[in-house]
Amino acid sequence: MNLKEIQKPVENLLIETDIFFKENTKSDINLIKKVISSATANKGKQVRSTLLFLLAKLNNCVTDDLPLIASSIEMLHLSSLIHDDIIDNSRLRRGKKSLNADFGSYISVLGGDYFFINSLNLMKNIKQDFIMEIILKVSKSMIEGQIMEVENNFNFNIDPATYFKIITNKTAALFAGISEIVFALKNEQPYLSEQFSKFGHNFGIIFQICDDMLDIFSKNSGKDHFKDLKEGKITLPYILLLKKTKTKLIKNFSDKNQKSLLELFEKFKIKDLYFKEIDKYYIECANFLNGFPDSIYRESLFKLLDFIKHRDY
Repeated sequence: MNLKEIQKPVENLLIETDIFFKENTKSDINLIKKVISSATANKGKQVRSTLLFLLAKLNNCVTDDLPLIASSIEMLHLSSLIHDDIIDNSRLRRGKKSLNADFGSYISVLGGDYFFINSLNLMKNIKQDFIMEIILKVSKSMIEGQIMEVENNFNFNIDPATYFKIITNKTAALFAGISEIVFALKNEQPYLSEQFSKFGHNFGIIFQICDDMLDIFSKNSGKDHFKDLKEGKITLPYILLLKKTKTKLIKNFSDKNQKSLLELFEKFKIKDLYFKEIDKYYIECANFLNGFPDSIYRESLFKLLDFIKHRDY
């Protein structure tokens, strides 16, 4: 499925977002210029911006602030990725050298902070105070999720509830926040945004579960297989496998037993189990979207939902 085709109805807004991003991360300091160039060399898929724009169009939300909001969200997301790579000592990001690999941890921490503070500075230009409140709430949640993840590194007895709490805070919170912003921009009553927030949360859960599977099975993810496990992250695929068999291959993992572990995933049909898990959240998302009239934006949102569920990168 071609993401660029899915993004067609909001292509102009995505271009505007890029312009805002570049304009609001500029610096006269030479080293910062290099950091920005390295950090943005392999730009992401802009899934978060795409969700914001398609959902706003679906909800008939008209405001000139959308690209500015999206740019701030992309900065916040990039900041979290940079800090994530430092914690994991990752040398690659989407198949290319990470900022950490180029500049080391010290400069990378400051680079992540630079994008984070620029995200907040950009958001303060929006008159609606509730948007800043949502972004601050989301930022706190993402940090808590990252800390919880580190706290549970190499916890081979991690339960599903803890796993879902981690990915809710670390990943789904931002998608939920995006959906809350869309609702609040039109209704100006954020406390009534439960359905929108739930849609974003479910979308984010699907996104992260699929990401965890890509780490094991994808040939196009831009990182080594079993990277999560090497770093001690016991994600849903491993939790599902450990329910089926008390194999020691997970706890005593090495590159030599990759094939044996993959055979166990196949034997116990873990892919089927994880798709069943995803379907719970997918159905909820589909029910939400079906509550809106048919349009190119609803169609694109369904395609985006299918893309994050079935993607291989």
